[in-house]
Amino acid sequence: MKKYQEELLPKLKKLPVPALRETIARLSDWVSPLLTTEVLHDFQEKASTFSTSEGLVLQKKLVDHANKGAGSWLAPAWEKSYLKSRGYLQSESNFALIIAERYYEHINSKEARAAQLIYQMSTIYLNLAEGTYPIEYTNKQQNVDMSFYSNFFKSCRIPGKNQDSFHKKETQTPENYIVIFVNDLYFRLDVTNSLGERYSLKQLQENLTYLLALEQDSTHGEELISYLTGVERARSSFIYQQLIKEESTKQSLQQIEDALFILSFSSGNDETTEDRIAEVLLNTSHQFLSKTTQAVITKNGYIGFNMEHTAIDGVPALNLFTKIFESFNTQIQETTEKSSSDLVKKLEWTLADSMIDILEEARSLAEIDNNSYTIKHQVVSAVGKERMKKAQVSPDAFFHIALALAQQNVFGQLRSVYEPVAMRMYYEGRTESARSISQEKKQFVEAFSNRSEPISKEESLALFLEAASAHSARISQCQNGQGVERHLFGLQNMALNGEEGPNSFLTDALTILGDDFISTTGLPYDILESFSFGPVNETGFGLYYGILAEEVILTISAKKIYENEAMQLLEAISEALIALTNLLEI
Repeated sequence: MKKYQEELLPKLKKLPVPALRETIARLSDWVSPLLTTEVLHDFQEKASTFSTSEGLVLQKKLVDHANKGAGSWLAPAWEKSYLKSRGYLQSESNFALIIAERYYEHINSKEARAAQLIYQMSTIYLNLAEGTYPIEYTNKQQNVDMSFYSNFFKSCRIPGKNQDSFHKKETQTPENYIVIFVNDLYFRLDVTNSLGERYSLKQLQENLTYLLALEQDSTHGEELISYLTGVERARSSFIYQQLIKEESTKQSLQQIEDALFILSFSSGNDETTEDRIAEVLLNTSHQFLSKTTQAVITKNGYIGFNMEHTAIDGVPALNLFTKIFESFNTQIQETTEKSSSDLVKKLEWTLADSMIDILEEARSLAEIDNNSYTIKHQVVSAVGKERMKKAQVSPDAFFHIALALAQQNVFGQLRSVYEPVAMRMYYEGRTESARSISQEKKQFVEAFSNRSEPISKEESLALFLEAASAHSARISQCQNGQGVERHLFGLQNMALNGEEGPNSFLTDALTILGDDFISTTGLPYDILESFSFGPVNETGFGLYYGILAEEVILTISAKKIYENEAMQLLEAISEALIALTNLLEI
């Protein structure tokens, strides 16, 4: 990985620490549409005091900290914030996706699809290990960060009592393997030999055919192992510590942790898009959720992934998957057959009755949490990127104005909307948060949806363009390392790096911004059938939007008690998108 880390470092910008005065000014702008006039005035007074007192001390600490190393001041702290979270991974951290079937429908059987997936993913890993994976660039031919690509393979989040740890095995080409989870059994499947050579696609498929046909009973309680990853992290840590007391079980867990990735075959319902994404995101029965990369072949042969978010982000994940599935149509030339014909070894477990009781309880808790969520999916075929671009504004701005309009129409007010912005032009770049709700959007949606005092079309157009311009400007600020939220997060971390404890102003500011009533992510990749993650706010929604050329894909998650509101919001977004095209006459 030296090529993508040390050698790429001089070609990338270092993440800057924004000026405190500018961040405080932007903060006031960001929170203004979310607060009443009285509360906003009080908040601004506190912000002014902070910026001339404690803020100066914390800013100096953060700048000094940032100057000490070549890497990002944000990345280690951001990773740590994931590891400190104590909830359920499947609903509070991980994200899941389904690959569109057209990318593999020409491959008939599940074992053939699985073999092709394993072969192509192993190829990607070897390319990264050998330095032959292509360097990535922006549309303007700027280098982007690739230092996190190694985190997709041979990595796992290990549960801890108060904080988890991130485990990553060293990168090497010889003797790599994956773990297969099928019919409640775990198997090691070798993918490279002692010379670092890949086993053939034919051999992989033969071994998978053998595993899928295998009639073998699981070890007593083996089918419950996956539930250790599906409960709150403190409980997961307790179970993990109990499991590793048995040497065979400890070794099997270590095999999973060190595997390139894990692939499972599920038997849950997958008839609809909603079924499939819910099965991959929330069904703990067949998934080791703390593994960074968990691939799933569903009952009817659809391919999905459940990704543990600690050390990876959506954009590099989709870049990898695009390369993998575009290669599914490439003819594989295999000139030599590797030496081994038996690449499979079963993992062994020793589980006492008391341990099985603990795992049974974990299953019950995980299923209660999993069943408390609903996921809805919709495709808006009347509007897409090409139509939006006719408005002479960014499609992302167009969508988020529609989302604000939908939120206003359904809930009668605007609350905080999270939108991640990739910062990959910086070394170890993760994401910034561009809070989507702005004063300009608020003015537009309140005027546009006001039935008692309607405004003219010309006034509506002017307000729309102001909202779109403000949105794009905020995204640009974030892309250039001048966002608000991560800076405040960094300052808060400086407050915690001594005896001061959390700063009350920063806590209040991050709480207001971090309401996350609607947490969004927009990944416009053609390979996706759907993408989903749990709502960050218990009373809110997790919203995926994929703006493609001729359509917009929407997937929304919420607690089941808010299912009706989720459906109303989806419908309102669709109506708002169409209403904007009518306003703009596009």
